[in-house]
Amino acid sequence: MRTAVVCALLCAAALPAPPADAPHRRAAPAVSVSVAVTDGVDRTEAGERLDYRITVHNLGATAVPGARIEQRMPATTASATASGGRIVGSGTQQKAVWHADLPAYDIQVFTATAELGDRTTLGPTAAPGTRRAATTVCVYVPPSDAPTACSGDIDDLPETHPETTGGDGWVWWAVAAAACALFAPGVVRAVRRHRAGTGDRTP
Repeated sequence: MRTAVVCALLCAAALPAPPADAPHRRAAPAVSVSVAVTDGVDRTEAGERLDYRITVHNLGATAVPGARIEQRMPATTASATASGGRIVGSGTQQKAVWHADLPAYDIQVFTATAELGDRTTLGPTAAPGTRRAATTVCVYVPPSDAPTACSGDIDDLPETHPETTGGDGWVWWAVAAAACALFAPGVVRAVRRHRAGTGDRTP
């Protein structure tokens, strides 16, 4: 539920100033949109379902037609749903996508769910093996390809360690046995010398 990026606002899309020969023409007003996402929890684990609530607010007096809202699901998501939207991608690249018109000063709420899978492997990405379930939501206003506003939510996952498999167990025992075979005779000789020396000093 902790917000990773809180309402990154005001990526404005203003037209150039009107030419001198057309004083009656006005530049389009800037777009001002905010977004927030939460799932209501701070900790989660594999097998649990996270219920996301996404709030998009058009802060300006200008309507925003055809806005695109994209939510990137946590990397360990096994399955996801998006009420009124659609899920695209698969594996660690699942996204929920909605399209909506945002009237002036309008607030709209979108909901999605993500069921987390197991973290079975370790890797260098934010996918399996990490200790966070993170999601990000961005709002795109056409025709720009850059997000107008973004927000995020991060939940802690219990730390896990790869379990030792049966194939690795015999290796450990072999190493331990080799160490015993190597050092045991020396230890025995040292003990015998110590006992012999103690016997010599006995009056």
